[in-house]
Formats: sequence, C-alpha cells, structure tokens
Amino acid sequence: MSGADHGSELAGRLLAAPDHEPHPAPLRGGPAYGTDTEEILDGYADALSLTDVRQLAYALDHGEPVTIEYMAASGSRTVRTVSDLEMDPPYLYGYCHLREDERVFSLSRVQSVLPG
Repeated sequence: MSGADHGSELAGRLLAAPDHEPHPAPLRGGPAYGTDTEEILDGYADALSLTDVRQLAYALDHGEPVTIEYMAASGSRTVRTVSDLEMDPPYLYGYCHLREDERVFSLSRVQSVLPG
C-alpha cells in the first residue's frame, strides 16, 4: 500500500469515527466507568452528558468546587458555584456561594457542570 493509499484509508476511518467516546456500559460489553463516583452519578444525573458526569465526579472525589446549571422545582434555571461537595444519591450537598449557605440539590435537576 502506498503512502497516499494509507493516508486516504486513515482519513476515511477518522471521518467515520464517532465525534465522542462511547458511553460506559460495562455490563453490555462497553467501556468501564473511570470511577465508582462516575457510575453512581450517571445513574441519577439523567440530564448530564458523560463529560459533565466526569467533571462532577472529579470535583466530588478531589474536593474541588464546581459551577452547576440547575433546574429549580419552579422550572427556573439558576447557575450556582458549589463547594464542599458531598453526595448521598439522589442528592448533592454543598456550600452554595450565591446563597452563602449549605444547600441540597437533586442530581436529576443538575443540567450542566463547569469547573468552579
């Protein structure tokens, strides 16, 4: 195979590849979760992408603050920076910098996660 043919074949495989890594599915032959925290979060935080799940899991495991977009029970969206995180599914507990107090968040209402 010439260099041009090999390059063309490689380009075709790259274009055919998905633009994201496969979602963990260890029980169905897919890749494993990176941590137990990721697996637990993925079961409760339905609105989060795998990237968001991993970001939140990292924050929980390493004591890092995060900024979350949260859907309140009223239906309004709010953005909160939260630190001192603890998880007891289906809830996320932490210090809310906006309210300057401890708050409880339902994991199913967390819409996105960014570094704190």
